[in-house]
Amino acid sequence: MKRYGTFVAEESKMLLQSVRDFVDREIMPVRIKLDESREACEEIMRKLAAMGMQKYGLSPKYGGLPIGSIVEYCAVCEEIARGDSGVATEITCPEWLFGPAMRARNKVVMEKLMVPFCSEERHVACFALTEPEGGCNGEDGTQRGKTLRTIAKRDGDEWVINGGKRWPGGASIAEVYGVLCTTDPSLGEEGVAMIYVPNGVPGLTFGKPENKMGMRYSDVNADIYFDNVRVPVQYRCSGPGDDWKLFRAALSFGRLSSAAFATGQAQTVLEIVINYTGTRFYKGKAVREHTLQAAMIADMAIAVESARYYYLSVASMFDDRKQFGDPGDSYLMGKASGAKVYACDVAEMVCNRGMELMGAYGYIKEFNVEKYLRDCKILQLWEGGGQLGRIEAAAGYYEIN
Repeated sequence: MKRYGTFVAEESKMLLQSVRDFVDREIMPVRIKLDESREACEEIMRKLAAMGMQKYGLSPKYGGLPIGSIVEYCAVCEEIARGDSGVATEITCPEWLFGPAMRARNKVVMEKLMVPFCSEERHVACFALTEPEGGCNGEDGTQRGKTLRTIAKRDGDEWVINGGKRWPGGASIAEVYGVLCTTDPSLGEEGVAMIYVPNGVPGLTFGKPENKMGMRYSDVNADIYFDNVRVPVQYRCSGPGDDWKLFRAALSFGRLSSAAFATGQAQTVLEIVINYTGTRFYKGKAVREHTLQAAMIADMAIAVESARYYYLSVASMFDDRKQFGDPGDSYLMGKASGAKVYACDVAEMVCNRGMELMGAYGYIKEFNVEKYLRDCKILQLWEGGGQLGRIEAAAGYYEIN
């Protein structure tokens, strides 16, 4: 646990060690299989659910496993992502999906939709944000929901949803979908609605899973179509204005955990490279003992450690709401976005540099570096991408409209 310094409390170390041991024992040996088979991914997910990671972060009142701190949660995210960031993404999605409902104290959603996830049986959740027309516009705080085109209209005791979503992880296989939509785009943030939709309702259909560069099977992405989909009015997270704030807090939390995912990937590649360059020789010395290669490895290590301490420092701010405010407000949103931007850039650099140090061996599946290079790119792209992340980071210092 030394890599987390003094950020992680003593009471969190046992959980972290348990997760680390699981990753080393169960995930590391099958990383190539996870890149080739959904069945292999499901086997790992079932084992993680059995050890309680699916219900991690869900309300103990309903059988969930409480989070010791946001610092602890992010460190857990890093540990799982060391093995596979798609696995980390999917197994932690229930907390991300139901977090807004828990904060809104929506008992109907928690009792009817969340309870199955508070078990050791495997379940899948999906948070649907991105749209075909506007891409990440829904995640852009300056647009305040005005460009959302997935529309929810109230009809008596039901919401009627029409529209579509692109790219959400878990699409077509999830049991519950959190849908970012609007009751009226002209209302801006007052019109934004977060509505929970169970799978199997009439009018809910899916496209074919995308054939992707990375996270090929551990994170299933597909189009979602809503054609007069009806759900009870109580399945809306909260209400006008509040849903926007709850969504922004969830987005901020998602960006912070993404920083931890990226750092976990970079950490593993660093370790692969250090081990490999210690067993390859030229001019009588191991590759890593030559000053050129040692300097490259040092730059990688410095970047990984700085990315880690960046996200851990922001996580400690999330743990002190009294001093730093709500995660969805501009200050912490800026900090979380900055941590994600930096960690994703670091992961990409470390993977590229690692491949340079390993040569052709870094390019083949056997050593896994090429997998981490492919997997890390989507972290950089999702939740608004690096460009929007930088805008949000700047907005933590001054207003941007």
